[in-house]
Amino acid sequence: MFHMREVKIGESICVLVLLFSGLVTCSGVFGSPLTDDVATLETLSENIPSDYRIPIYFITKDVGGACWPNVNLYHVESSLKTLALKFGNLSTNKANITIFITMLEGFRITLDEEKLEVAMQTFECHYRRGKWPTRRYFNHVKEVLTAAGSKLGDFNNCTPPPCKTPPAPAFTPGKSRQQNGMSGAIHGLLALLIIPSMALLVLTVKMVFRKSHCCAQRMHEVSLNEAHDGAEESRTGPHDGAARGDPDSSSTSQQDRAWVDSLGCADTEV
Repeated sequence: MFHMREVKIGESICVLVLLFSGLVTCSGVFGSPLTDDVATLETLSENIPSDYRIPIYFITKDVGGACWPNVNLYHVESSLKTLALKFGNLSTNKANITIFITMLEGFRITLDEEKLEVAMQTFECHYRRGKWPTRRYFNHVKEVLTAAGSKLGDFNNCTPPPCKTPPAPAFTPGKSRQQNGMSGAIHGLLALLIIPSMALLVLTVKMVFRKSHCCAQRMHEVSLNEAHDGAEESRTGPHDGAARGDPDSSSTSQQDRAWVDSLGCADTEV
């Protein structure tokens, strides 16, 4: 049993080696083994659900021109490697995908690596990302394999068109009016909030200054009254008021001080 398994593995390796050798030595012309393997793409397309989307990084034929198979070769290979990871090691789909990965690697080895890298960098702005259904995806793989087998390695005409600048957003009158209306509404709302706030602030400051002025004036009057009372006391004698039991001078002074203190409290409250 174990011996038979080793024989099968050895046969599979030999088949892959012969396939790769025939691919490299065919000088760009498909032989029957490669044609049969490319036909296997139809089987893969049928085995994977049609609504499954496979990611791909690509350049269209009208942009790539004569260099189209060269600049798509590596990214098709990378996409197939990512797809192969979705299946188990015993899956038939993974085995078939591995065959095409080996083909693409063989094509890439025959190219000048430096020229291929320069060409891919030159076309960098023209690459597009997509997620294609299975049939479209495997049709693209088949086209790249077919083109690579016939005219791969021609870097003489790898001149890309100029990179496209992103188009300016289209002018929409209705949208512009809507934005202007929203901007006007915001400005009106801000005006309604700012103007009353400024008026309230001015009124508050004005009241504070008015209270301060009244307080200073009243304190000046009180100081004048105290000076006048002191002069009267000096003329009549210090004990006359006490002998008469007249508390007018002391009570008046206390009332004035209490009124000044009340003014200070009022200022604090404002």
